Amino acid sequence: MSKQKTQVQAFTLPTGDTDTSASSDIVKKYLFHWPLFVLGVILFIVGAYFYLQVTKPTYPIVATLEFKGPTSSEGTVIGKNGQDANLDPISTPVIVENEIEVMQSKKLMYKVVNDLQLWVNYQSTIDGKKTDLYKQTPLTFAFIKANNTIDGKGEKIKVVIKDANSFTLIDDENGDKDFAYGSSVKSDFGTWKLTPTTNFNSFKGATLNITVNDPDQVADDYQGRVKVELENKDAPFVNLSTSDQVPSRGKDILNELMAQYKEDAMSSKNKDAQKAIDFITVRLDSLDRDLDIDEKQIEVFKSSSSMTDIASQSQGFRDISQANIKASNEANLQLSILEGIEKWVDNPKNAGALPPTSAHLEDPSLMALYEKLTVAQLKKSDMLATIPESNPMFNSVNEQLDALRKAFKDKISAMKASQLAIKNQIANFQGGIQAGLKKIPEQDREYTSMKRKQASKEKIYTFLLEKREAISLRYASTVSDSEIVDDAHAGKAKWPKPSIVYALALLFGLAAPIGLLYARESLNERISNRKQIEDAVNVPILGELSYQEDTTPIVVTQGRGKFAIGEQFRVLRTNLSHLHGNSDKGRVTLFTSSIGSEGKSFVSSNLAVTLAYASRKTIILEMDLRKPKISGVFGLSPEHPGISDYLAELKTDIKALIQPSGIPGLDVLGCGPIQPNPSELLEKDKLDELINTLKETYDDILIDSPPIHLVTDSYIIARTAGAVVYMIRQGHTLKDELEFINDVDNAKRFPKFTLVFNGIKRDQFNYGYGYTNSYYSSYNTYTDKDKETIGSKIRTFVRRF
Repeated sequence: MSKQKTQVQAFTLPTGDTDTSASSDIVKKYLFHWPLFVLGVILFIVGAYFYLQVTKPTYPIVATLEFKGPTSSEGTVIGKNGQDANLDPISTPVIVENEIEVMQSKKLMYKVVNDLQLWVNYQSTIDGKKTDLYKQTPLTFAFIKANNTIDGKGEKIKVVIKDANSFTLIDDENGDKDFAYGSSVKSDFGTWKLTPTTNFNSFKGATLNITVNDPDQVADDYQGRVKVELENKDAPFVNLSTSDQVPSRGKDILNELMAQYKEDAMSSKNKDAQKAIDFITVRLDSLDRDLDIDEKQIEVFKSSSSMTDIASQSQGFRDISQANIKASNEANLQLSILEGIEKWVDNPKNAGALPPTSAHLEDPSLMALYEKLTVAQLKKSDMLATIPESNPMFNSVNEQLDALRKAFKDKISAMKASQLAIKNQIANFQGGIQAGLKKIPEQDREYTSMKRKQASKEKIYTFLLEKREAISLRYASTVSDSEIVDDAHAGKAKWPKPSIVYALALLFGLAAPIGLLYARESLNERISNRKQIEDAVNVPILGELSYQEDTTPIVVTQGRGKFAIGEQFRVLRTNLSHLHGNSDKGRVTLFTSSIGSEGKSFVSSNLAVTLAYASRKTIILEMDLRKPKISGVFGLSPEHPGISDYLAELKTDIKALIQPSGIPGLDVLGCGPIQPNPSELLEKDKLDELINTLKETYDDILIDSPPIHLVTDSYIIARTAGAVVYMIRQGHTLKDELEFINDVDNAKRFPKFTLVFNGIKRDQFNYGYGYTNSYYSSYNTYTDKDKETIGSKIRTFVRRF
């Protein structure tokens, strides 16, 4: 367990990455490039200064409009008493949101642009600056005839005010020409003229630049710049705002926009009111004609039906009918009484008695006869009491009684005939009354129908008549629903503000280098730090080596001035010992890389020197049989017989091939003459014999081999190695090679496969503190530190960009 722990620790170097937070590393990485930040800040500050010099200030323009009439934000229009108010557009509630859209419409802005002539721009150079001459122009432009062919960028006219009578038109193509004021000038976009203004005398000899634009495009531009907003939904105040480099022009635009809106609203309201009045008038005329027809129909109906008032007439009929019934009953009663008396009179048995009488008999003559008859009968009765009936005295009495009876009977017959006549007359009259009563419902229905139509039209007629009078009165005194609370006024310049511009310049001066460095790092296809390696591959990193600017290949022999790089190789030597484990003699280490110039020859040769300094007998084998470098590193002759001679069996004495390096304990076995078939030579068993023989003599055998991404030699040699060290160089090895390294590791092509991160520029890439800081920097303060040359200082400074 302890060995495994030691081995893992061997591959984890005490770099600054483990002691510094990610944010601190980022800050240090960017601080290394401080000259770039200083340059960026200076450039942006200078740019901000010139920007402030050439940029004209922009002023905010604001105005406020109030809606005083009834307003609605729900879009519902309701008249008084719940009636439809569409016939009265003047009193219709204003929907503020709709009015805001009207104020922002292209139609109104187009009117503003034309009324203020904003489609023509006048500029002149005053005190070295181009100045907008709104309301200060010495000349005004006017079309005599437009061709409607104005370019999208506007037509440019350049004139020089020559004198009080003429001006010079600058024409680079056809030459300059003089024209009198008010005379017509023909151009591609139309015929036009220039007229002097009251400001003419202040611009004699000046050059005037006139730009004629398409009014539609100018209206679109100003429409997008003007904002109309409802300040509060509960309060009918609307704010209008815009911005302009000429405050007077901005104020004129808002004031003219509000005026145009009010005029358009009044015109629209009056137009709608007039339409309503005209409609009501036409409708009233139609209703008047209809009412005349209906009234004539009622008149004819009443005349033909002999009707004045159906209700009174029907009531009269009912009263007459009741009276007739009563009279008929009375006649029946009289007839009944008379018939009873008549029967009594006609009965012979009742000759000596008085006839019955009734209180219902109303005829006075009959009652008089009855009284006479009663008196005569009583007289006879009194005489019978003393005189017998056969007495001649009764003759006159009997004659009187007979005469009275005859007269009484005749009277009853006459009265009976009279009552029968009355009864028949009543019956006839009652039949007419009943016929009249039967016609009354039908007449009432027809009359009610005609009256209903007439009443309905009369009601509509009255309503429309009142509505027309009301609208006419309001139309005569129409006022606007809106009122200007604040005329357009300009505030302080909102842009450019020097403090904000310089603050932004400082911000961009710092942000631009950051963006540049980030982009440069993102676009960099080469490996720049250890984290990129650890995130991409699972192969452990054996060690890290700093970049060296010296041309001397063996850097660990340069004395104490190279303490840092020497110490890094000592750490690498220690880690290599842990990598090989318990092996103490005959350790074989193969050095390779993906491509050339990644430092395998530099690392293998300096590590060999370090091993020799540790009293380990070491030999380095120059097995890059295609492009050998080791012999040159140690200053040995490349012509000396070497490995190729041995593998080709041209030389068999290994000791004769080995050369001393000049460093105690370190030998070199060179490549020898370059052969045409190095791969075939390396596949021979002679290579295994060579390595086994060297193991008996040397503690460490280091093999410098070719890059494996170019040739397969390293794969062949790897069978003899106990460990393989793969070189990755900062700023040189491509990131794509990390995937290749993973493939090699997954294929298990190398034993004890490890990596060395070489050529690290810790300051430039912010790769931790490195071995040049902290303890090692302190160590250099009391060692003989090499003096930096001017060239190295310049190179270091340039790398900071």
